[in-house]
Amino acid sequence: MNEQDAPEISDLLIRAEQGLEITTRDDQDEFTSFLDAAKISRRNGGRLRLVDSGRFNVFELEWLAEAGADVYTSDDARPNRAELDLLAQACCRGEAVIAYLHRGTISEGEADVPSSWAFLREIGRSRVDVHLSSRERPRDLTSLTGLADACRKAGTRLVYYHHGRPESGLAALARAGAWIHLSDETLGDAEGASVLDEVAREASAAGTGVVLHLERRLPVETVGDLLRAGAFLLFKTLPADRQSQSRAAEDQARKKKLDRRSYYLYATFLP
Repeated sequence: MNEQDAPEISDLLIRAEQGLEITTRDDQDEFTSFLDAAKISRRNGGRLRLVDSGRFNVFELEWLAEAGADVYTSDDARPNRAELDLLAQACCRGEAVIAYLHRGTISEGEADVPSSWAFLREIGRSRVDVHLSSRERPRDLTSLTGLADACRKAGTRLVYYHHGRPESGLAALARAGAWIHLSDETLGDAEGASVLDEVAREASAAGTGVVLHLERRLPVETVGDLLRAGAFLLFKTLPADRQSQSRAAEDQARKKKLDRRSYYLYATFLP
């Protein structure tokens, strides 16, 4: 076989050979390529992070998870609890992560119909990391706290993305073991800053964390207070000038890294 006849190696497999962290949707390549990439990535110290849109059946996803592919799914792609249970078991065997983002409404349940909260608690107990946002729909903090507790006891995680002003119930949620993401609109006044400080301290004591997404530069004193409270700060601004008093505090904050299970796909993504 001459050079022109040699099969072309896909970009996916090249990145897998390099041991990179690869994030891709299931419709970007073929199943066999994903399977090879998962095995090669794991062998070379990388990771394949597959976004599940529902293209593959549950058995194909099981093979990928057992090969080491992390599975990022949602209520749109994978609403069936039995399938999520199977995928969680496959991810456990493959030492992979399974994360489930719930975008839809959450029903309270009726006489003989279990609530969505019960569904989320059950998949959390089945080793699935649960991600929820209040961007489009308000979420009941009391129910979230029960869900966080169920996940913590099972060794999984509840990651909650809170939009709007901070609420006092967030402290109990942090105490129950949730990871909580907020934007810097929570620092709009002294009361919001005080609630955030309490929530960050409760999360740090529980072994989790509060993640603050910053669209604007904060005073150096505020950055220092947040770091002492245990918060993680994600800056969307350019680093302060090296001569600025803020630079040392910002550099310290940037050194504090999140692990991959504390966010959905990308640390800067605030769903």
